[in-house]
Amino acid sequence: MTIYAQQFSSVLEAIAKELDIPEGYYELAVERYESIGKSLERDESIVAQYSPLVYPQGSFLLGTVTKPISEKDEYDLDLVSELNLLKDSISQADLKKLVGDEIKFYAGEHNMKSPVKEGRRCWTLHYADGVQFHVDILPAIPDAKLFKEFLESKGYSPSNLSDLAIAITDNTLANYNRIDPDWPCSNPKGYAAWFRSRMEVRFNEKLKAFAESMQLRVEEVPEYKVKTPLQRAIQILKRHRDLLFVNESDDKPISIIITTLAGHAYNNESDILTALQNIVVDMPRYIQQNDGVVWIPNPVNPLENFADKWADHPQRKENFYKWLSEVQKDLNAALEQPDVRKAAESLKSRLGERVINEGIRSFHEAQKGSAAILGAKASRPIKKDANKRAETVRVTPKKPFGR
Repeated sequence: MTIYAQQFSSVLEAIAKELDIPEGYYELAVERYESIGKSLERDESIVAQYSPLVYPQGSFLLGTVTKPISEKDEYDLDLVSELNLLKDSISQADLKKLVGDEIKFYAGEHNMKSPVKEGRRCWTLHYADGVQFHVDILPAIPDAKLFKEFLESKGYSPSNLSDLAIAITDNTLANYNRIDPDWPCSNPKGYAAWFRSRMEVRFNEKLKAFAESMQLRVEEVPEYKVKTPLQRAIQILKRHRDLLFVNESDDKPISIIITTLAGHAYNNESDILTALQNIVVDMPRYIQQNDGVVWIPNPVNPLENFADKWADHPQRKENFYKWLSEVQKDLNAALEQPDVRKAAESLKSRLGERVINEGIRSFHEAQKGSAAILGAKASRPIKKDANKRAETVRVTPKKPFGR
């Protein structure tokens, strides 16, 4: 990697840090879901007898939270409230009410700014303390045994991650109000374990280095303090998506598709620039065809298709490939700039002026006193391994397998 590429990668790292949720918000998020968990466990709680577990899912669990575009927008903290019950003992409706009643009690005790809102699957809390958070709480029960039996009945061999499967509620289903074994399933812990496996080498390296720098034991370091090139790349990709489709929010590529394809395409690259280049080239390789249907399988549930809405909403498929092409064009355009400051500034319309300016400032501060300064020249975009990929990232997106 050239000096210019090293510097541009460092600038991208600084930009991604600006996109990240402030550290204090991570700590507040942990405090809040632990507080909800303690409320559900208290002696007077109607769900205490069912050994309630409250834990995060989604981007907070994966370490890929990205700041909202507007300072007026809120962070969405997704939680699971798992009760130790069986499907033959309760309906989805009764489970949701059990959890909902306790969430309403919690809201009253903690001065929520608005009533608890019921959604299709979750209960939503809005805090009244001025911090940009709302919390979605998904009622759930363990579902490993039935989920594994279901996979086997369809000809699949369950993995160890299937042991983490849960059954969830959905008030639009016909059997919502009756006891029935057919519930929607999910596996946020299993998905997070898969995602972690895709970056394990770099994560462990960074975790160990951080612990040594802080004179801590590895187990004392909160995971949110360590970010791999995969996590940083996803944050940049999500922000690029948000600004490209700022007026098409309903048809923009969804985060779970970006995260899943990026996870597959990541090969434990050590820097964010190389990771981004390789990810955007290789993402389409992991889009499949299943009986003529575009299929992006959930890595922990091969029967779930994350692209299931593409058939009814073809604009979403079109927008995905449009976005991927734009990411490649924007990376190439940045790499053709005469210096890394101009390279970063060329991304302002794609990542946001404020985060670019702050990223440049942070990079400049980090470079003070060193030989590397803003202004290193670039002669051409970074070349790729000819045996694995195109010579540069200036390529047309590959078609999915089987297309």
